[in-house]
Amino acid sequence: MSEKTFGEDLEFLQRHVKTIVLSNDEGAQLAVVAAYQGRTMTSTSQGTGGTSYGYINYDAITNVEPDPQINLYGGEDRMWISPEGGQYSLFFDPGVEMVYANWRTPACLDTEPFEVVSQSENSAAFTRHATLTNWSKFDFHVRMDRVVALLNRQAAERHLGVSLEGLSLVAHESRNTLTNLGNSAWEPETGLIGIWMLCMNKPSPKATLLVPFKTGPVDSMGPVVNADYFGQLDESRLRVDKKTGLIYFLGDGNMRSKLGLTFSRVQSYVGSWDKERGVLSIVQFNLPDSAPHGYNNNLWQFQKNPYEGDVINGYNDGPNESGGQLGGFFELETISPALALAPGDSYTHVHRTIRMEGDRGLLSLISSRVFGVTLDEIERKFG
Repeated sequence: MSEKTFGEDLEFLQRHVKTIVLSNDEGAQLAVVAAYQGRTMTSTSQGTGGTSYGYINYDAITNVEPDPQINLYGGEDRMWISPEGGQYSLFFDPGVEMVYANWRTPACLDTEPFEVVSQSENSAAFTRHATLTNWSKFDFHVRMDRVVALLNRQAAERHLGVSLEGLSLVAHESRNTLTNLGNSAWEPETGLIGIWMLCMNKPSPKATLLVPFKTGPVDSMGPVVNADYFGQLDESRLRVDKKTGLIYFLGDGNMRSKLGLTFSRVQSYVGSWDKERGVLSIVQFNLPDSAPHGYNNNLWQFQKNPYEGDVINGYNDGPNESGGQLGGFFELETISPALALAPGDSYTHVHRTIRMEGDRGLLSLISSRVFGVTLDEIERKFG
């Protein structure tokens, strides 16, 4: 598969926007852009000549006229705020119909920059003050803080609990904090918000998202997966293995589709296997022991239960109802609980990405230890 290296992506970014490069002595590098909300645009495990793992939308970056709905620059670690839909949505103006034509991304999460607070060889910190108004006209006065850190092999092994000897890897994490700067507490009756992290990936015909879940009866734990965001999916795109507790979801970038898991089902990690590029990815996050106020429901409708939403999402891009398409990518997404913060209080959501490539046998062993299945077993699902 012939595509741009990390160095070529970095050169492109540096021509259009100021780019921070984080690196370590193991060959891992990150490209981070303050103008794009301090997001990590892409990474590599093998220096400038290595594979560039993140999805970058060249057209959006070079577009002179900003898109009024979203400027999808890309990025393998970017910050959003939930909820996207419902009566407490931040993505629809107060009172409007929740259809695609009315949907827009808040500017502080799209076109407005974050301020660089500090920077070192392997980390960078960013901040932004903003006011967000939800569909029900409640104003949130917030501070958003992000610390992006490039981790070494030893830290990655500790977080995964396995040896990664013999593989090239890059591991990075972001610590994303929301603080209530207003004079009023955030209450369920006027809407709660949460931290929503998105890892954008390049698609390929058989790229497969791997979503582990807690097994158990539906009557006490609820459905295993919500996968009807944009219509029901058949087995050519979604497989649920209730014996192993693993969901397989196709990330080919050709059909707009999405899945989510609720708090009773979710595990604290997700991942993907891209056979064409030979890249195994694992995303971890700080799943809390309890969520007293639930999780925001992001469905585009007035909701009976606005705090019974998903904890993680997998998204595969494709044509939307207007006939256009945001790009060509799939996402691994993690979400914080709905936050009922008193004035001055904060909450931090940690989102960690580990990508590996190298000997197939070693990668298969890692997959087996983390997800309980070999690469051969993964590939047979959509073979």
